[in-house]
Amino acid sequence: MLGIDVASDGLVELVVDGAISREDFDSVVTTLEAQFETHQKLNVVEIVRKFGGIAPALWWRDVKWSFGHLDRFGRCAIVTDAGWIGPVARALGAMLPIELRTFHIDGLEAARAWARGSD
Repeated sequence: MLGIDVASDGLVELVVDGAISREDFDSVVTTLEAQFETHQKLNVVEIVRKFGGIAPALWWRDVKWSFGHLDRFGRCAIVTDAGWIGPVARALGAMLPIELRTFHIDGLEAARAWARGSD
């Protein structure tokens, strides 16, 4: 499951809790593209409760879409208590033109503040 919520200031909050379906992906992309019409750049908080996988064909579609929109994202906070996600996110973040930080699940409010730029 992949949920999305957008605050009035444009902060996007994604919640991953299980496997990501095509419907989940399509819903998120539609919401993000609508937000791009009102916000030049989006800041994101991604809360990973449980990552239940993503189909390879959908994963590739996600990679292509994401890399095609990298210039539209500012700060991205990854919030999780899954030990392997932080190092993977930091390694990828080092190669991307966005600001990326990881936070433990207990640091959700700090992640939101950082993503909004009020760190």
